[in-house]
Amino acid sequence: TTRILAPMMSEIIRLMQEGEDPKKIDKLCKAAGFPVGGVTLVDEVGLDIALHIVEFLGKELGVRAQGADARLLKDIVAAGFHGRKTGKGIFVYEKGVKERPVNKGAEEILKRYKVEPRGFQTDEDIKMRFLSRFINESIYCLQDGILASPLEGDIGAVFGLGFPPFSGGPFRYVDTYGADKLVAKMKLFAGAYGAEFEPCQMLQDYAKSGKKFYTKK
Repeated sequence: TTRILAPMMSEIIRLMQEGEDPKKIDKLCKAAGFPVGGVTLVDEVGLDIALHIVEFLGKELGVRAQGADARLLKDIVAAGFHGRKTGKGIFVYEKGVKERPVNKGAEEILKRYKVEPRGFQTDEDIKMRFLSRFINESIYCLQDGILASPLEGDIGAVFGLGFPPFSGGPFRYVDTYGADKLVAKMKLFAGAYGAEFEPCQMLQDYAKSGKKFYTKK
């Protein structure tokens, strides 16, 4: 499960490094149907845990976990901003206060690790950047035999990881959106950002053949 979340979390962190407003990223995640915004999710998981995930899965998944700068996370954690549990992460958490301002201290650290955006900054592109990485890793899990079926993957993603419920899960999403369309989009992202957006073989095969994860009876 962590494996599926890691590439998306990495993308969320990279978006912040590109200067995207954390509140805007959260808004786009929620507009896409996630119950919790991506930045809030990083805070909930804990930035110390996020650092561990990025480092550990960086070794396991190689380029597929790329995006976030681990040094940025190290500095945020070293500053004591571990997320909701310490009252400060990317956002500031106060008991009984619903409005969460962006943590100025974290903002300063983000500025130190600012990277130039390489295009694909529209709301739709930002949404597809984090969604496609979640979906691609889900399909890798099916390809690698970690998931028994698309249905198992969809149930786990929706109920365990908060994937947009109305979409039915990552595999149903691909069937609806079109594997060919998704592959084309990811190839564009890969051209700008690198191999972390390279669609997995199974997704490319489905795009070529027009096959779907769910066949109508």
